Amino acid sequence: MKLTLPALFSFHALIDLSYPLDSTFPIFPGQGPPAQISSHVSNEDGYSSNRWELPEHWGTHLDAPLHYSKGGKTVADIPISELFCPAIVIDIADRAAADPDTAVSLEDILSWERKFGEIPRKGFVLMHSGWGKWVQTPLFYNKKEDGLLHFPGFSAEAVQFLVNSRDVAGVGVDTLSIDCGKSLDYPVHKILFAAGKWALECLCNLHSLPPQGAWLLVGAIPLRKATGFPARVFALIP
Repeated sequence: MKLTLPALFSFHALIDLSYPLDSTFPIFPGQGPPAQISSHVSNEDGYSSNRWELPEHWGTHLDAPLHYSKGGKTVADIPISELFCPAIVIDIADRAAADPDTAVSLEDILSWERKFGEIPRKGFVLMHSGWGKWVQTPLFYNKKEDGLLHFPGFSAEAVQFLVNSRDVAGVGVDTLSIDCGKSLDYPVHKILFAAGKWALECLCNLHSLPPQGAWLLVGAIPLRKATGFPARVFALIP
C-alpha cells in the first residue's frame, strides 16, 4: 500500500518513543512471563541467531482491536495510513504526581482544543503523565493495600468523545494500560477497540514532544492473528 505524505513534509528532529527491552521490563499482570531469549544457532564462523519467546503485550507495544473486540482487526489488518499520523499530546503530569488515579478527561481534551484547535481526524492522542520515571521500580505498577494498581490512563468519557466526535486513529500512554490502573472492567479498551481503533502502551520520552505538530510513525510487524505486539515508535518533529 502506498502512503502519500503531507505536502512539503520535512522534519528537524526524530524522537524515539520506545523502551529498549530485556527480560526485566515490567509487564501488565496476567500477560504471562516476560520475554525469554535463548541462543538458537551459532558456529565458529561467528554466525549466530537467537530464539525469542515473548508475550504480545509487552514493552512499548501496539494493541490491535482484536485485543478486546471479537472479530476486530489484527495487527496485520491495521493499514499503514493509520500508522503515520498527527500526534496530539495531553499533559497531565502535574496532576498525576499528586493523584495516581487521575485520568485524561473530556475537559482536558476540550481545554487542549481551546488552545490549539480541533483535534484532526485520524490524529493520535497521547497521554503524558510522567509515569516513565518509575519504569523499573515497583511504583510503575503502584500496587496498593487494596490489591489494585494505581496509575493514570484515559477516562471512558474522553475516549468515547475521541471516537465519536473526532474519529481519531487511537490513543497512547506512558503507563502499562490505556485504562487507569485500578480499572477492573477496562472500558477504555472496549470502547476504543469496538470502534476499530488501536492503542500504544508503555511509551517513553513524551515530555520531548510539543502539544501539537509532531507526527507519529509506528513500526508494527504485520502479524496475522496478533492482538498486539512490541513496536518501534518514533515521533517526527517538523
